[in-house]
Amino acid sequence: MNRTINLVLGTMTFGEQLFENDVVDIVKFYLHSGYNEIDTAYVYNNGKCEELLGYCFKQLMPTGIKLATKVNPRITGRLDGDAVRMQFPESLNRMGVDNVDILYLHFPDRNTPVESALEACNEFYKKGKFKELGLSNFPAWLVSYVYHVSKVRGWVLPTVYEGLYNPLSRNAERELNDCLNTYNIRFNAYNPLAGGLLTNKYAHFEDIPVYGRFTNRPNYQGRYWKKSYFDGIDKVKQACEKEDINIVAATYRWLAFHSMLSETRRDGLIMGFSKLSQLRQNIEAINQGPLPQSIVDAFSEAWEACRSDAPEYFTYYKGK
Repeated sequence: MNRTINLVLGTMTFGEQLFENDVVDIVKFYLHSGYNEIDTAYVYNNGKCEELLGYCFKQLMPTGIKLATKVNPRITGRLDGDAVRMQFPESLNRMGVDNVDILYLHFPDRNTPVESALEACNEFYKKGKFKELGLSNFPAWLVSYVYHVSKVRGWVLPTVYEGLYNPLSRNAERELNDCLNTYNIRFNAYNPLAGGLLTNKYAHFEDIPVYGRFTNRPNYQGRYWKKSYFDGIDKVKQACEKEDINIVAATYRWLAFHSMLSETRRDGLIMGFSKLSQLRQNIEAINQGPLPQSIVDAFSEAWEACRSDAPEYFTYYKGK
């Protein structure tokens, strides 16, 4: 079965659960699997993630990789030109590279005119420090605004968007999808497993999580730990059991073959994992092709069950 979407290597666990030898083995396996896009950010694990990638690149000296990083307003309290000029060069230095393929603005900042950050990004673009401008967690109206402001001022246009999307969090379909099509911007989806709910780790809403992202990252509880989500997931689990398909594999196959992700648009799926075996299983799952219709229908029923509780696809920076 041919791949329909790009599989992007997510690195949020680098420096938290995965370290030097793990990272080298994972990147080597990922590249040997025929993929080449690595996604990171200035803030991931206080810079340890980018430093580990720098270590890895020295060991492997890979060629042909696509590298993406992000500038975050959380560091200085603003998404402005100063934030871009401070963070981006340091990201390059941590990773030991002269340039990257994609520079994202990580979160929109409603209290700061976005033009300041865009102008600084354009300065780096003209110097050849990145090839594509990306937006992450921006609402559709602001994507449109950024596109038109950049076009009028002759700045680099956004060509890629990174946002929250999974079978139980599909609000991006409502307005963002049309926006991206209008401006020819591709989509990279993160949080494919809804923070781990779309696994067999968590069985009951009433159980208090004692490990994983729901304890390490409190925002995940507010995003996903809701009774409607557990009710929806039960429907999917029942359908998967009848077809003898693991729910994690089913989720990745749904995203690859039954979602809004578009092969024409060259969309991607950012894969998160805490060990190499999980990454291997995720890639193998997608190679199995489309799902039986019964599981596709179960995912649709699950979405209807939790639609009203689903988080938005965009997130504003909330300030220090």
